[in-house]
Amino acid sequence: MKDKVIYITAIIMSLICLSCNQREAYYQFIELPDVKWSRFDTITFEVDSAAVIPGIPYDVNLEIVNTADYEYQNIWLYTKDNFSKRDFIAYEIEYALVDDKGNWHGSGFGSIYQVSVVYKRKLIFDAKRNYTLKIVQGMRDEPLSGIEKIGVKIVPSE
Repeated sequence: MKDKVIYITAIIMSLICLSCNQREAYYQFIELPDVKWSRFDTITFEVDSAAVIPGIPYDVNLEIVNTADYEYQNIWLYTKDNFSKRDFIAYEIEYALVDDKGNWHGSGFGSIYQVSVVYKRKLIFDAKRNYTLKIVQGMRDEPLSGIEKIGVKIVPSE
């Protein structure tokens, strides 16, 4: 009986781990050297065509990891992507990193905070091809201090 319980527990844990891994079609971070981001440094994410299935809606989130030393409540990002078409489309986006009470959005440990912000919802990739997302910081500081890394997470829409 004890072996049966262990066996069933192992199967359940395996299924949980598999479902977690299959949830993300793409998840990658790029670390910024010395926690500084020049406005001339473009962060580029290449999404392999094998990562997404055409015709299925996905949510694309940007993951922003900052230190407590980040001096602003928001961040402006200039992006270009070829998600919808083969040609690149440019966007200018502002994200709030701090709430009205001065608390960092997202989760944190020590002096590091990570927030996941929506970039695109229910995006349908049109074909099996490689997709690219390019990100440049749009703040006034040169370089911008306090941003540790930027990530992209693509998950099937719910």
